[in-house]
Amino acid sequence: MRTLVSAVLALLALAVAAGGLASAWIDENLVEESGFVALAAPLGSDPDFQAALAESLAREVTTTSGLPEQLQSFVGPVVLDAAGAVTGAAGYPAAWTETLRLSHAFTFAEAPGPGETAPAVLTLDLRPVAELLAEDVGGRLGLDVPVPDDTTIDVGSLERGGMLSAVADAVQGWRLYLAGAAVLGLLAVAVARRRGTTLALLGLGLVGIGALGLLAGDWVPAVAARVPGTTAIADVFIGGLAGRAGADIAGSSMPVIVAGTIALVLGIVGRLLLGRRRRA
Repeated sequence: MRTLVSAVLALLALAVAAGGLASAWIDENLVEESGFVALAAPLGSDPDFQAALAESLAREVTTTSGLPEQLQSFVGPVVLDAAGAVTGAAGYPAAWTETLRLSHAFTFAEAPGPGETAPAVLTLDLRPVAELLAEDVGGRLGLDVPVPDDTTIDVGSLERGGMLSAVADAVQGWRLYLAGAAVLGLLAVAVARRRGTTLALLGLGLVGIGALGLLAGDWVPAVAARVPGTTAIADVFIGGLAGRAGADIAGSSMPVIVAGTIALVLGIVGRLLLGRRRRA
């Protein structure tokens, strides 16, 4: 009976630990604004993303400039050149960081009410960069170039609210989940007839959880690549974000593997020492 109870407690401990670790990563890197900004900020310097960003902004600024259509064909190349130069401007890093903050706030805002259109699960708000571009273009042409009314770009096809809100609320309890996993693991060892063996199996389970994290490092970008995009800039952004997320998940899995290996070794050593004492 003790063996069965210990096995159930150990399995529960590993399941709760896996959920707690996943929740911790989601909360710190996606739900928390600072984590999301840190994860996505390097994408602003990616050449492919900068090219897609410049093309998208140039098209929006040109069509909303208020100039006659005859002049838009003349102004278009000027705006596109300015858009390409904006990504190298001194104010671009701050504008891109502010874009990520606005995008995070927009994404995790309250869900729309009944009958209202639900935006995409992730929405980029490029207003800070668009303002930087409009100012640059206005200086080149000697005109007051307005910023487009709508500078948001939907990324993905899922709708905000519902499941996203539920997940965002659930993952914030990751500290409690990990504490519960630790308690369950200790109870499993305390109840077990062969405590060294139970500790070793818990360690092996942690190594398995860490190995799944390493596999997720390749799995997340692969899944993102199959998600149909809405625009070129959305495709580049989600692909780059998924690649960085996968790399970060894989890196975060290494301490879990190390901790599991330590528990595994301690359990084996403990089992061997207890076996020797019993023989003596």
